[in-house]
Amino acid sequence: MPLFEYQCRECHGTVEVLIRAGDSLPCCPDCGSADIERLISMFAISSEESRKASLGIAKRKVQQRTRDKAIAEAEDIRNHRH
Repeated sequence: MPLFEYQCRECHGTVEVLIRAGDSLPCCPDCGSADIERLISMFAISSEESRKASLGIAKRKVQQRTRDKAIAEAEDIRNHRH
């Protein structure tokens, strides 16, 4: 059963939907509109640009987690010293 990604043309929200044979197109979960467009999934595209984009996203997530961890540790140290 394929998993497809859709974007609403009205509110621009995105949703991933499992589509079975004979199923009708889904409605937007945010606004309920039936005016949706099927998107090309990132895993279906393999190019130098898509790999760079995926790597950039992963690096930003790691940086954010590292920053959040450092902030949490600093707050923990500050709270235990007082």
